[in-house]
Amino acid sequence: MTYNFTPRLSKTCLVLGIALSLAAQIASTHSAAAASLQVDVQDIHQSKGTLMIAVFDTETGFTNNEAMQGQRIEVEGNKMAVRFDDLPSGTYAIKMFQDVNGNGQLDMHEGGIPTEPFGFSNDAPAIYGPANWSDARFDVHGGQNRQTVHLKQLSF
Repeated sequence: MTYNFTPRLSKTCLVLGIALSLAAQIASTHSAAAASLQVDVQDIHQSKGTLMIAVFDTETGFTNNEAMQGQRIEVEGNKMAVRFDDLPSGTYAIKMFQDVNGNGQLDMHEGGIPTEPFGFSNDAPAIYGPANWSDARFDVHGGQNRQTVHLKQLSF
């Protein structure tokens, strides 16, 4: 698959990388709820570094990189499962990247194109910048929920 990027991607990806780095340290601000979400991460081609995963509960939060929960998980193997608990029923979206070199940010080429693997819920496409909320959103209901994300690695 070919991705077309414009210069605005540079700032957008930089903000995404910084926000996900910070979001991975955010604790949940919601009280106990009856929903959990398991995120199955597929297509991890390098078994090293850290997965930085952010969960968003509003379109504004998704757009502004204001996560409601985040996790930082050491990579172990070519697929992993990450669990988020105590989620109220509602609509969510996920942004993630694999921090392969451990520097705490999404690395990019000079033009703003990510050099580390990344992904979005629903495997939403990242054309001309990060995926948009309408492509990445999904519903969470009481009980157990699951979302699969295939990491994408752009090649040059």
